[in-house]
Amino acid sequence: MVNLTIDDKQVTVPKNTTIFDAAKAAGIRIPILCHDKKLNPFGGCRMCLVEVEQMKGRQIPACTTPVTEGMIVRTMTDEIAKARKLVLELLLLKHPVDCPVCDAAGDCDLQNLTYEYQVNSNRFTDEKFHHAIDYDNPLIERDMNRCIHCGKCARICDEIVSFGAYTFISRGIEAKMGTQFDGPLNCEFCGSCVSVCPVGALLARPFKFKARWWAMDKVKSVCSYCGTGCQLTLGVKDNKVLTTIYDENQGFHNGQLCTRGRFAYQFVNSDKRLTTPLMKKNGALVEVTWDEALNAVQQRLASAKTAGDVAGLVTPRLTNEELFVFKKLFKDGLGSENYDHSAGYAHSALSKGAVESIGVAASSAVIADIQKTGLLLVVKSDAYETHPVVGFEINLGVKRKDVDLRIISDKKGKLTKLPGAKTYLNIPGTETLLVNALAKTLVDENLVDAAAASITGFEEWKKSLDGAAPEQVAGICGLTADEIKTLARDYVKAEKALLLLPLGLGYPGHTKELAQALFNLSFAAGKHGKEGCGVLLLAEKNNSQGAVDLGLYPVAGGKDAAAIIDGCAAGSIKTLYVAGENLVVSYPNRKKVEAALDKVDFLIVQDLFLSETAALADVVLPACSFAEKEGTFTSAGKAVQKVNRAIKPVGQAKSDFEIFNTLYVNLSGKPAVADPKAAFAEITASVPAYAGLTYETLGDAGVVVVPAMTPKFAVAPGAAPTAEVGKMALVTGSALYHCGTMSLYGEGPMHVCPAGYVEIGREDAKRLTVQDDDLVTVTSAAGAVKLKVKVGSRMPEGVVFAPYHFADQSVNSIASGESVTWVTISK
Repeated sequence: MVNLTIDDKQVTVPKNTTIFDAAKAAGIRIPILCHDKKLNPFGGCRMCLVEVEQMKGRQIPACTTPVTEGMIVRTMTDEIAKARKLVLELLLLKHPVDCPVCDAAGDCDLQNLTYEYQVNSNRFTDEKFHHAIDYDNPLIERDMNRCIHCGKCARICDEIVSFGAYTFISRGIEAKMGTQFDGPLNCEFCGSCVSVCPVGALLARPFKFKARWWAMDKVKSVCSYCGTGCQLTLGVKDNKVLTTIYDENQGFHNGQLCTRGRFAYQFVNSDKRLTTPLMKKNGALVEVTWDEALNAVQQRLASAKTAGDVAGLVTPRLTNEELFVFKKLFKDGLGSENYDHSAGYAHSALSKGAVESIGVAASSAVIADIQKTGLLLVVKSDAYETHPVVGFEINLGVKRKDVDLRIISDKKGKLTKLPGAKTYLNIPGTETLLVNALAKTLVDENLVDAAAASITGFEEWKKSLDGAAPEQVAGICGLTADEIKTLARDYVKAEKALLLLPLGLGYPGHTKELAQALFNLSFAAGKHGKEGCGVLLLAEKNNSQGAVDLGLYPVAGGKDAAAIIDGCAAGSIKTLYVAGENLVVSYPNRKKVEAALDKVDFLIVQDLFLSETAALADVVLPACSFAEKEGTFTSAGKAVQKVNRAIKPVGQAKSDFEIFNTLYVNLSGKPAVADPKAAFAEITASVPAYAGLTYETLGDAGVVVVPAMTPKFAVAPGAAPTAEVGKMALVTGSALYHCGTMSLYGEGPMHVCPAGYVEIGREDAKRLTVQDDDLVTVTSAAGAVKLKVKVGSRMPEGVVFAPYHFADQSVNSIASGESVTWVTISK
């Protein structure tokens, strides 16, 4: 620790702390323009100049100068004030004073400091810049006339996002922030540059001219897209969510968001929102009152309760409290355990794999372990697309903490471009075989951790690996035996090593067996129960972890999602209650799903939008978005976080909690759950990992729960998919800009990725004589779909990729839920 004095105040801070951070820790404010806690110190703006007595009063930048023992610092003297005022005058020399029409007014650091230091005149004069303003980009407006050259946009894009869309171009007075060849901005559109820009040089176009910053209410909440659990602040005015507000002190991610979190909030106030209940009359859905709709639903459910032919499919986007009441409705109100979520398979790695391997439906690691590990082995490069902010954590781990990144994947991706990253391209569908071969290497070379032998199931597991030697499976997996052995040795020799696997509806091959193979590998290598070690299973949706924590899947003879669809088709399920799931688009084998729903006697759909599934319903109930209710979400990293109500319900929409609660009371005859807070209290009493939690203890930051785990080796057989001669391997998954189907109602994602596509490697494109944007027909045994071509260098020969999110270009029309779908492609 280092002791110093700042403005006559004694301060003790760790070694290598900067003067700026030491002052901040002591509650002393030093003005900044180019500094951000997430970024490496830059020292470019000179607003943070301070005087150090030992340096004879010389002014030095606080943000780049480390503290030393006995240092005496002055953060405000007459000379410092003059220097800062001079800096502001020089910045304003070329900066347009157009605050009345600048969207950053009120949130502009330059404006606020100019006011604070009373820069009401300028001793310098010069002509203003006349750079062309980029109005063409639908998400980010660039006005380099306002730029103050802090470099934050370039630094965050390079250091954290790892894209590098910006750089300084030209020199001297003509210098400016530019893009590749000074052309249009073409990037990931995460908006990180907008969030850190201290002026109005970079603006979020969807928010432009919507409101002044001081006129909005700021409501802290949690993003409702993927399972990362990013905290965000909603800017609210006139009962509308107008923007998300950057806060560098919010969440483990320090306010960092992806495209969905930054630019896809518009679904909350979309004109397409359902605002009144609908009921099918004379073959058409018409508006009805809540009383009429709920009476019809209640009567039907009561009848189905007697007949025992009811089932439910629910989205893991709902809060823990809503899922809790949904489960009570089915178990206590209807006497049924025919309920599931995420098509059944998308949570099996947790609900079956993890449960059998560690005794709980959770990961054995947390997101913070990414930057604490020594070697990170990612299964599927898609982890960046499914959970972009986790991707940022990987970027930071590799660039700042020297994490050794290895990737097993059926295609290349963003992660494969990181410094020192090594990608092992495997044949699609062989991931479990490959992981077992890694484990077999440890066994054969006597590298198994000594403690592993005491774990239940060890001998049976060892025996199950008899046919998994690298020499036996290398050709099947598409790697060499030496590559497999080297990776296994590197993994076990690393002091800390972490395994990461993304899950979701687009990844039917990420099964119970694959998860168990990964857990087995971590046990065998002694990489379990330690910081920076274990297995991190990235569940897809914002509350997927909460859904498995609450047991929203059948365990006692109830039907899972696949059996429910089959039951609908066979007539054994006559009443189906779908809450928030758009299974027509997101579940595999669209024709089968549509045919099954068409045979259901009574279909109830509860949703925000008239989705393709809702359009088939007998009754449609309008539900609230996350911004219209309170409750909790549990992230993939096991962080339980509070969701706060920001606006009143849109139209006549009701929260899922209120709808389920009403039906539960009427069908069970039991008292209602008083409110979400009371529901959470019941949850903490029934879910051991949540014991002791309250809304108050969660606070704004949330709490990472650590459930008790008991490791157990499980036999996890793997098998390669049978290739079909003359056909290509189609793998599905997530596009960077989308999550499930809800992002289709967000303006941001639809601006940059508005339609489905099929991604093809250059060699295959040449063979098929196709190029970017050509329309092709992709045909499988299940059907055919027309998609535009996207040609790139990341797809191996013979493998193509398509995202599953889109309704009009529905890949699930041809995919049947296998790890690989064999297809032909024709023009």
